[in-house]
Amino acid sequence: MLSETERFSITEAFYGCFCGMDLREVQSGVHFACTEERNAVLPGYGSRFSIYALARKGSLAVACAPQYAPFLERIKGKTPEAVLAALESTFPIARQQLMVFHGERLSDFGSARLLCPADYPQFEAFFREAHPGADPTGWLQAYFDEKSGRGILAGTFLDGRLISAADAPDMPYLPDRIQHTGIATLPAYRRMGYGTWTAGLAVHHLLELGICPQWECNADNIASIALAEKIGFRKYGVAYILEETAR
Repeated sequence: MLSETERFSITEAFYGCFCGMDLREVQSGVHFACTEERNAVLPGYGSRFSIYALARKGSLAVACAPQYAPFLERIKGKTPEAVLAALESTFPIARQQLMVFHGERLSDFGSARLLCPADYPQFEAFFREAHPGADPTGWLQAYFDEKSGRGILAGTFLDGRLISAADAPDMPYLPDRIQHTGIATLPAYRRMGYGTWTAGLAVHHLLELGICPQWECNADNIASIALAEKIGFRKYGVAYILEETAR
């Protein structure tokens, strides 16, 4: 099983891929990178992070696609606070709370269990109810078969019905070393602990597989942050992202 030091190192390397730099060397001040990588369409997101700024206490790492280099030049020399203010006043920036796994805090996962390929019908029904605006046609079963076959999906059932599920999207970097855990619970069953059981088990099994758990969410999603902290994550930093659709 990975040690806390190893998990921190993997998480930092993962976020460093977005920033185009070794974050171990970014301990204070503002650091910039201009890289064609920020024009790449990211697996798991289906879009480009044209500008990616990672703010941690005392430091700010900013990476941008080449077309934004003139803007980057204009903000060089400014304080971290001034750089972030310029980004948010110029672009439609989204803020993501980034987490790092500190250590397991749960030992009881209730009735949550790992999902297997035979659970697909219940998973599809759950997906359609949890994401009414999404169309799973043509991709959901292949996704489910691959992820459940690897043993990295978890769910909680009630009376034979899947009511909470943790997904495992494709990772844009370090796919064999780190895995995001997403969590969705049907509205009628929220705030009852089912999501905690489900996400906790998913993370527990990743650790057993020697994979570093990863968690991030909208910076204003207080419930998601609280759940992450409850199962063993702590805050790492905040990402300020200009996300653009693929060209």
